[in-house]
Amino acid sequence: MKYLESINLVQFFLYEREHIRVAEITGLFGPNGSGKSSFLDAVQIAMFGANSRLMALNAQADENKTTRSIRTYCLGQYGDTPDDRVRPHSNTYITLVWRDSETNQPVSMGVCIYASKDREQHDVLGRYLLPDVELTLGDHLETVDGKEKPREWSAFKQQLLQRSRVSGEECVFQEAERYIRACLLELRGSGGAPSYDAFTRAFRFALRMRFDKTVDEIVRNDVLESRPTNIKKFKDVTDSFRRLAEMVAHVEKKIVDGTAVESAFGNAAMASSKAVSWRALSLDAAREHANHGLEQCQSDLNDALATFKATDKAFRGLKEDQEAAEKKAEHYRGLREQHGSHADYAGLESQINDHRGRAARKTQDIVNQLTQFSVLLKKAAEAGVLEEDATRALLAESQKLAALLERFEQADWAEIEAHLKTAVQEAESAMEALADITGTLTGQLKTANANLDLAKESLDRVKQGKSPLSPNVEALMRELRDEGINPVAVCDVVRITKKEWQPAIEAYLASNLQALLVPEHEERRAFEVYRSLPEKRAVYGAKIVMESRQQVGRRPEDGSVAELIEGTDPAAVAYLRGLFGDMVCATTTAQAMERGKRTLTQDGMLVGKGTIERLKPVMEGDLRIGRDGGGQHLEAAKKRLSDCAKVVSQLNAQKRESESLATVLRSIPHEDQVLLYLRRFWEEADSAEGAASALQGKLQGAADKEYVELGEQEKAWSEKARQLSADVTDANGNRGVAENACVERQKDVDTAAAKLTVAGEAAEEARKDPEYDADYASRHWDVVLDKHGENYEDMAAYCETKRAEALNQVTREVSKGSSLLGDFLSTYREQAGEAVVEDWRKGQAWIADILKRLRDTELLDYKEQMENAYKVSQETFRNDVALALSQNIEALDVTMDQLNRVLKECPAFTNGERYQFKRVVRSHFRQLLEFVKNIASFGPQEDLLGGAGEIPAQFKELLEDKIAPGAGSVKSPLDDYREFYEFDVEIMRDDPLTAKPKVVGHLSKRIGPGSGGEHRAPLYVIAGAALASAYRLDRGNRDGIRLILLDEAFNKMDPTNIMATMRYLQDLGLQVFMASPGENLGVLTAFLHRYYDISKDPVRNVIHVDGHDVTEETRELFMSDDMDTYPELIEQEVNRMRDAGTAAPVV
Repeated sequence: MKYLESINLVQFFLYEREHIRVAEITGLFGPNGSGKSSFLDAVQIAMFGANSRLMALNAQADENKTTRSIRTYCLGQYGDTPDDRVRPHSNTYITLVWRDSETNQPVSMGVCIYASKDREQHDVLGRYLLPDVELTLGDHLETVDGKEKPREWSAFKQQLLQRSRVSGEECVFQEAERYIRACLLELRGSGGAPSYDAFTRAFRFALRMRFDKTVDEIVRNDVLESRPTNIKKFKDVTDSFRRLAEMVAHVEKKIVDGTAVESAFGNAAMASSKAVSWRALSLDAAREHANHGLEQCQSDLNDALATFKATDKAFRGLKEDQEAAEKKAEHYRGLREQHGSHADYAGLESQINDHRGRAARKTQDIVNQLTQFSVLLKKAAEAGVLEEDATRALLAESQKLAALLERFEQADWAEIEAHLKTAVQEAESAMEALADITGTLTGQLKTANANLDLAKESLDRVKQGKSPLSPNVEALMRELRDEGINPVAVCDVVRITKKEWQPAIEAYLASNLQALLVPEHEERRAFEVYRSLPEKRAVYGAKIVMESRQQVGRRPEDGSVAELIEGTDPAAVAYLRGLFGDMVCATTTAQAMERGKRTLTQDGMLVGKGTIERLKPVMEGDLRIGRDGGGQHLEAAKKRLSDCAKVVSQLNAQKRESESLATVLRSIPHEDQVLLYLRRFWEEADSAEGAASALQGKLQGAADKEYVELGEQEKAWSEKARQLSADVTDANGNRGVAENACVERQKDVDTAAAKLTVAGEAAEEARKDPEYDADYASRHWDVVLDKHGENYEDMAAYCETKRAEALNQVTREVSKGSSLLGDFLSTYREQAGEAVVEDWRKGQAWIADILKRLRDTELLDYKEQMENAYKVSQETFRNDVALALSQNIEALDVTMDQLNRVLKECPAFTNGERYQFKRVVRSHFRQLLEFVKNIASFGPQEDLLGGAGEIPAQFKELLEDKIAPGAGSVKSPLDDYREFYEFDVEIMRDDPLTAKPKVVGHLSKRIGPGSGGEHRAPLYVIAGAALASAYRLDRGNRDGIRLILLDEAFNKMDPTNIMATMRYLQDLGLQVFMASPGENLGVLTAFLHRYYDISKDPVRNVIHVDGHDVTEETRELFMSDDMDTYPELIEQEVNRMRDAGTAAPVV
């Protein structure tokens, strides 16, 4: 068998040159701090090829206090400070010499390390392995100028190469893993070379000896060998299956994505059909409305004709009465003129008539003026421009003037003057109020026109594929452009490289996306313009980005959010990147919550320096960067323009009404002016009437009575004729109005008939549209009739509203479908003509053809190939995996049985406890394990779904990539047979009644991670088992490497546990090299073959090593009182006690 024979140390710790021999069981004994553990650390450095990641230096020291490192060992640091060392630099050698006890062939292995006080790290100069070569301590040294010193590595290496030429094998290694594997291969026994992973884990565990993992994990990973199955062929086949499955999934995903496009376009087509149908219904309602209008117009015409007939009859009657009165007046005039007195009084009558005529004219002027005032006031009141109080006052004054006119002949000037004053004053007040209204309208109209211009610019942006800006940003951009400054919106010149991150990124950036970037030479001017905006045009909240202050060209960190921002303007990109700074993209909770980092997740979780916030990701249609929002933004921009235009139109109409009202009010003279000329009319009429009355009195006093009577009759009939003339004029006017109404009503009838014809033709034409759905229209026509009855105007408006809703849906669905189509073309690299992209109906037909090909051809072909690959995977699993797994499980049974047999035969531990390794099949793998065993039992030729049973779900999941070999944190049992089981260590005692062992507990329940010395024995049991398994010491194969290192050996353990543990390690066949303070030397001497007393001189900082051999006789002497070893001692002691109890007392 192979065993470690000796250790050579040069410039290691406090040893300048040291050689110690090692036996089957070797101990290093000395007080704490004496340096005994440094030998063990030297061995593990050599065993692990100075790989710091594998080693556990000073393993039993407090992990938080130990400062041991390869560098400090090489420099011989003995204190807490770097200056407490024995050498400023070193050329360290650690060489282990092994010996085969049967062939006596040596093997040398070790490392050469350089360290210096001037460097923080050490350098591994070389790792070496020499079969059939025994390196002595002198081989590592040379004498220069009479002084012995370590041989330079270059010279030592050359010596190694020369001595290894005989074997021709590689002897110097640069990589630690290759070196370790080569050493394990060279030191292997008949059981095979130890596993690299198993050895490194078990060797380190034996040194550290801690429960820092669960018992299950320790047994699984440190005791049992991994024994990977040969699943390469299975993986190759399953990879082929997975590739085909991925292709099937790819095609299915392509079909899903294409179906989404088809669905969107299909929805658009249905909505378009609804819009066409609603349009037809709207035109039907319009036709019914036109028909109803024609009937109403015909009714109105009939009413107008009846009215004309009545007014014509009234006119003719009054005309006849007027003509009769005129004839009577003419008759009496003729009699008066033929009278004998006519010649004497004709001149006086003429003067009377002149005065009365002038009085009548002036009176009529007053009446006309008052009538005009009344009409103007009423018109101003009914204009609808003024406030309600002003309107009410004007209307009241108009009504007062109308009432005054009705009793004008009874009114005096004072009453007329009073009414005129209040009427004119109200008109002047209305004029002042109108001026305020006009000023307000002018300001509103200016603002509305500015908003209209912004709406036009916004629509132009959307048509250019840009997102609309907020009103305050638009306003500021307009102000800057008016001053000759040309800003650029940041969102127009940047893009997000990973679209899935864009909603969260835009949510974080918020209004910063709309910041306006200005060139460096325009920054100062932009500041001045922004600051100087007057209150009515002031803009707040909009940002200006200064090009000169951006860190252009600064590269963002890998994995940062800023890395996802690119664009055509470096300053804009730098601005947005600067807002994110060092913020990192996170996809998992662990990444998001990593200490000291600012992170952002795709769903908007924002972790800051000391805060957590949830942002609402921006909806697809509201994204600003690189998106125009599709139809949503276009429709919104069009609606905004329409609304603004409507507001401007309404304000212009109000302004025109205001101007018209101003014209009306301005036609009313000022108070002084109107009173002046109306008073003059009143006085002139009063004077003329007085003159006429005086002359009439003179005439009546002097003229013949008959002549006067004739004149009175003539006057009466003339007055009658005059009054009738006015009535005739009014009647004729009514007749003319009625006649005009008939003409207008006839025109209305003609117009309505024409409208009905046009509406009918339009309704019929709408039904000819290919998208018209007669059934849909018929169903909804009944609903519309129930809802609106014969209110056809509301009915048409309702239909138009539904049509607009359908068209909006068309826009949305087309926008969605077009976006999805674009993604589809980009994702799947499909080529489509420009017409397909621009015309959604052609796009609908194109995607339908693609889907038909995918469903009817590609998907079926791939599925067939996948099913064939699936069958091959099943067969490969049967023939190439299941049997290997079965063999590994059999090996597990052998290993566990051997370990348990050794544990059963060794002495009991404290309290009579014994240990046994236990395994339990994991419940969720029970079916799979049974499946594997059945495969092995029935043989590879059995039908997979027949004699070997159904395929377990885990196997199907494996093929479907739910459990991939070696993937994820949970291994597949198909990769590692150990994953079938849960492992533990049973604690057993002999039953006092039956003397049979029984389980009293489990190690996993008794201890946890970090347990102390009271549970040391199980650690040794596990450590020994782990290394025995790693060294393949089962089935009696004990001719290879068997070394175990124990630091602070058996600390805090009682003699019973120490004896049982040492017997256990012996029975396993392990070579034990231990370090201990020495309090257990008496117990351990029964097992030791050689030991060393280690002591340290704290003054000279040197270590003294004294070796001692322990003979077989000595070991037997120390073992002679061990009752487990010599059970006959128990019977002898019982007999002695019996004899002592029966002996006669001495008299």
